[in-house]
Amino acid sequence: ADADAGSPEPAVAVPEQPEPEAAAPTGPHKVLILGDSLAATGFGALLERKLDAHPDIDCFRKGKSASGLARPDFFDWPAEAKRQLDARKPELVIVIMGGNDGQDMTPAKKKDKRTPWANVDAWKSDYRTRMDAFLGEIVGDERKLLWLGLPTMGMRSLEVKLETIRAIQKDAVEAQGDRASYLDTAPCVTGDDGELLKEAKVGSSRKPQPIRAEDRIHFTMSGSEYFADQVYPEVLKVLGVPDAPAAAAK
Repeated sequence: ADADAGSPEPAVAVPEQPEPEAAAPTGPHKVLILGDSLAATGFGALLERKLDAHPDIDCFRKGKSASGLARPDFFDWPAEAKRQLDARKPELVIVIMGGNDGQDMTPAKKKDKRTPWANVDAWKSDYRTRMDAFLGEIVGDERKLLWLGLPTMGMRSLEVKLETIRAIQKDAVEAQGDRASYLDTAPCVTGDDGELLKEAKVGSSRKPQPIRAEDRIHFTMSGSEYFADQVYPEVLKVLGVPDAPAAAAK
């Protein structure tokens, strides 16, 4: 029968379109390492080399010895992080810093007052504020953060300060949600008894090598390699990429 010209046409069933899959990343994963002397020298250089040797990773690094968040008058990390992120456009940022921060905090603006280390509550509050501002520059929808907790040190007076700094850093990182993670590195550099490791087998060495300098603070070159070897697989986990055989390296 003829359909009534004034009635609407019957609806045509349209199959549901599947949700588009996220586009696979094109090219290698970009990683940026930021930090103080640990990033600027042995450990940072060796971790960069290991990551850059992976066929699916391009790694970049910016380190500044004696820097941190306490002295923006010496080195402004939030501003530097923004420059590096704009230039490198990394998928993952690895940060290690704080060993120099156990001191009075200088203001970002000269008109503001210093925050004395001795004024514990004010110092903790201001340091958390600086951490939040720094992390705000880094963590984003398209970018992850892996914050490396400062390794255990062999000088008790320094270690006491670092315990305070680590706790604030950890809380600030965890407050950023699932795109940020904090790696406690103490198990990397201490034995089962909790004591600082003095030596370890490194790379292909058959005999244990000294991994700390005589000051029990700085790493030897073997120690830097050992620490980089411990951190490397944790970086791969965050990126979600498998390790690559040496033969497949760039």
